[in-house]
Amino acid sequence: MVPTYLFYAIFGLWLLIITILLIRTMVHYNRLTSNVSKKDLISALNHLISVSTQNTEDIKSVFETLSREINQNKEHFQKLGFKRYNPFTDTGGDQSFTAAFLDDNGNGIMISSLHSRENTRLYAKKVENGKVTSQALSREEQEVINEALK
Repeated sequence: MVPTYLFYAIFGLWLLIITILLIRTMVHYNRLTSNVSKKDLISALNHLISVSTQNTEDIKSVFETLSREINQNKEHFQKLGFKRYNPFTDTGGDQSFTAAFLDDNGNGIMISSLHSRENTRLYAKKVENGKVTSQALSREEQEVINEALK
């Protein structure tokens, strides 16, 4: 036969385990119902559903704002092409340059500075969809636009 003290020890251990599980369950239930006026499970679940719905609406709002910002960002200058060169044989060094500033759609401006011994000339050209249609482009200007569009 099992000694009495062993039976009481096993029974006490079992009571301790059951008590710990009950306390953990009560703490979890109290956390679920902490922001609910009535302390019943249906009110707690309804509260969690309303919070979840509000979170879903907030996520949709943030997503719409992010999408709008991404689309607006495509219109900002993002691509740069730059080249220094010497277009004239009578001057030394690469004093002239061409720079293109384009957005994500290939629209923007191109600025060219041509430096000679007598003067420096500055030209600006409008770029639309990666092309300048109203004026002719030099080889260097076309290279700069191609570099910017990469």
